[in-house]
Formats: sequence, structure tokens, C-alpha cells
Amino acid sequence: MKKNLIFSALLAPIALLQISKPALAEYGRGTIEEATVISAQPVYRTVRVNEPIEQCWDEPVHVSSNSGYYSHTPKILGAIVGAAVGNEFGSGRGKDLATVAGAVLGGSIGRDIQANHARRNSRVLYEKRCELVDRYRTEERIDGYEVDYRYNNQIYSTFTQHDPGPTLTVSVNVVPVE
Repeated sequence: MKKNLIFSALLAPIALLQISKPALAEYGRGTIEEATVISAQPVYRTVRVNEPIEQCWDEPVHVSSNSGYYSHTPKILGAIVGAAVGNEFGSGRGKDLATVAGAVLGGSIGRDIQANHARRNSRVLYEKRCELVDRYRTEERIDGYEVDYRYNNQIYSTFTQHDPGPTLTVSVNVVPVE
């Protein structure tokens, strides 16, 4: 008895697979029939598509010809000269402030002179630089098909995701009107 139950449990799914398509349709949705397609017109929609492209250019780069060595002498000399000039102005506490201000200003001027000299003694090299840039285009894509079909000498319309070809499978369900 136990063997019969196991055997029946294994055969039940196989038996269900043997039921025909029309029989399943009648059980749940109606009878499956074929209708003749009269026309199938594609329905398009416009979409915006991004295709990033790489844009490259040569960018000038200033390279110092003194191998990166910078002397602190111009800044120090500028600070000393600035301090000496600042010391000549003011008196008392003002003289000290003028000396400090002169030293700071002189150091800054010395640094600027050195930087200007370095720029004049530099050369220009070109390095390739690239970046991705968005490029948009529009294209037409098929959204589906407006289908007109004939069934039982009546004309019907529907929308399908795919071109149905010469026939369209339809489910016919007859329900009595009370």
C-alpha cells in the first residue's frame, strides 16, 4: 500500500503534463483558438541614449630647468634689506613694528623675484589629458504592436509586445448571460 502511494505521487505530476493545451484552457480561461492577423503596426517611442566619449588634449606644463632646487637666499636677503629699511622709520615700539613689517615684506618680495626668475628659466612640456564627456543622441525604439485581428468574422484590436505574425493565439471564454 505504501508503495502504491509513492508510485501515485510520482505519476501525478507526469499525468498533469500530459493534459493538452485546450483542456487546460477550458479549465481556467476558455478555449485556445487561432485568429487571423489583419495588421500589426509597430508603436515607437523616442528614447535619449547617452554614449560617453573620451576627449583628449595636450596641456602645457611648465617645468623648471634647475631640477627643483630653490635657494632661500633671495628670501633671506629680501628680509634683511626689508628689516633695514623698516628700521629707518618710526621710533620706540613703532620702530620695532616697522622693522618686522619690513622683514616680512622684503622676504615676500625676494620670494616673488625668485619665482619670476624660475618661470623665465622653465620650459614648456605638453602632457596628454583626457576626460569622459556625455554625448546624447535620440533613437526610435519599438514599444510594441497595435494588432487588428479577425476571429469568428469579427474584427478586434489589441496591443502586443511582439509582432504576432500571421495568426494570434486567443482565449475564447463563453459565459451565459442571465
